[in-house]
Amino acid sequence: MLWRKLNYKTTYLLVCIYWLINGIANLPECLGQSDNSTLQNQITLIYNLIDTPLVLLVFYFSATHNKKRILSWLIILFMVFELCMVAWKGHNFDSSTIIIGSGGLIILIFSIAGLAEYFNKIEHSSFEITMGFIYAAFIFEYGLSIIIFVFSYLNYKRETVNVNLFVYYLSVISATVLTSYGLWRFARPNFVEE
Repeated sequence: MLWRKLNYKTTYLLVCIYWLINGIANLPECLGQSDNSTLQNQITLIYNLIDTPLVLLVFYFSATHNKKRILSWLIILFMVFELCMVAWKGHNFDSSTIIIGSGGLIILIFSIAGLAEYFNKIEHSSFEITMGFIYAAFIFEYGLSIIIFVFSYLNYKRETVNVNLFVYYLSVISATVLTSYGLWRFARPNFVEE
C-alpha cells in the first residue's frame, strides 16, 4: 500500500485492514495457541462482530449514489442487529452463528451484485478493475464460508473440524492472493473518489 501510494484511498485501506484483522484473528492458532480455547473463542467472537460491518464499509466507499445510501443504512442496521443478538443470546457462539450466517449472506449478495455491475460495463477504470478482483475474492471466500458455516455450525460433527479448517484457510489464502493481485496489478494512486 505505501510503496504503491495507495494508502490514502479509503476503499483500498479498508480492504487491507480487513485482511490484516483476518490474519491477526488467525495468528494465535498459527503460533501454537490452538490449545488455548478461551483465547481462540474470544478472538473469534470479536472478529465475527467486526467482519460484516468492515466489508460493508469497503462496499460503501466503493459505491456511488443510491447504492451508497443503501449501504449506509445497512451498516447501521446490521450493527444494531448485532447488538440485539448479543443482548438476546449473549456474547457467545449462539449469537455469533446467526450474525456470521446473515452477514456472510449479505456480503455474498453485494459481492455478486458488484461483480455483475462490473461485467455490465464495457470500459473500466483501474479502480473498477481492482474492485472486480476484490468482489471476486469476497465471492470466493464467503461462498466457501457458507458451505463451512453449514458444516461447522448447523451440522456440527467433531470429525469434520479439520476438513472445515483446511477449506477455510484455503479460501482465505486464495481470496487474499486474488485481492493482492488486483491491488498490485490494477490499483492506481491517481483515482479520485466520488
